[in-house]
Amino acid sequence: MKAFKCLAPILLLAISIPAAGGDLFDVKPVAAGLWAAIAKPYRPENCNSAIIELKDSVLVVDTASTPSAGRALIAEIKKLTAKPVRYVVNTHFHWDHYWGNEAFVEAFPGVEIISTETTRLDMKRMGIGNAQLARWKIEIPQYIEKWKAALPKSTDPAERAKLQDRVTKWGEAVEEFKTMRPVLPNVTFERRMLLGQGDSRVEILWLGRGHTPGDAVVYVPSRHVVASGDLLAGDTPYIGTVTPQEWVETLDELGKLDFDFVIPGHGDVMKGKDGLELWKQYLTDVAGESLKAFESGESLEEAQKNVTAILKSRYAAKFPDGFQYAVEGNVTTAYHMISGE
Repeated sequence: MKAFKCLAPILLLAISIPAAGGDLFDVKPVAAGLWAAIAKPYRPENCNSAIIELKDSVLVVDTASTPSAGRALIAEIKKLTAKPVRYVVNTHFHWDHYWGNEAFVEAFPGVEIISTETTRLDMKRMGIGNAQLARWKIEIPQYIEKWKAALPKSTDPAERAKLQDRVTKWGEAVEEFKTMRPVLPNVTFERRMLLGQGDSRVEILWLGRGHTPGDAVVYVPSRHVVASGDLLAGDTPYIGTVTPQEWVETLDELGKLDFDFVIPGHGDVMKGKDGLELWKQYLTDVAGESLKAFESGESLEEAQKNVTAILKSRYAAKFPDGFQYAVEGNVTTAYHMISGE
């Protein structure tokens, strides 16, 4: 286990960016002293968080996408318990899971922010130095203009409400991006880290490469609950830099744990292991069908069309609506991995 000093001073944003209150999360009890903060959609793309009560403190898994969202999460935690947050776990390096760290350091001095060493290195490479922030200051306003343009064309009240919500909330986020600085974990581990004892024991685990190379999961054996980050979630798997086959192997390891509930990185609380089996089969088919296409001489464009059609016929009814937009990207990435491009 390694400990680090914070690399930059924490910026206090509470004056310019008000906390969002209870409109960002639906907090649901999952087990005794354990809650899921399920992120409401369209509010810039927050992740879910797990709130785990220990003997004399609280552990939080993932901290949302901005400091103001992190403060909203803290407000929800304080409604549940007077115990301080002593530990935060960042499951992986994607911005929506750790840009809220700043709020927790601000509210709980001395909080230990934990991740795998790989995740911390990826955060440093991708986020610190503001490379991603700089890009988003340009890209997000462009998206906002597209949503604004779509508003008067929409005749569906529900769609209009979603578009307006995106315009408003992402507009607030862009203002926040101008001054925020992501905060890195200050404690890292390689494969396994234990906290607490008895019924309060928590296992923080790296089970293998999956959604990202450094995915961590948080397992509470006495309560039969896993917080999985995006290693297993309620949306469509996003294949980035890890092969689908590796991801399946890691999900096999996750399946060996004794759990009844999963608090995923996105989507609702999952009961049992059906969702895990669905993801394993889907990832297996992405790899298998993409390999068939490559070996039969199909071009990338042909594989994108043909393999996507096969996967849609098998899985469109089993995944959320966004599946139809995500599946072609997964086929593209798998084909590139297979072809070595």
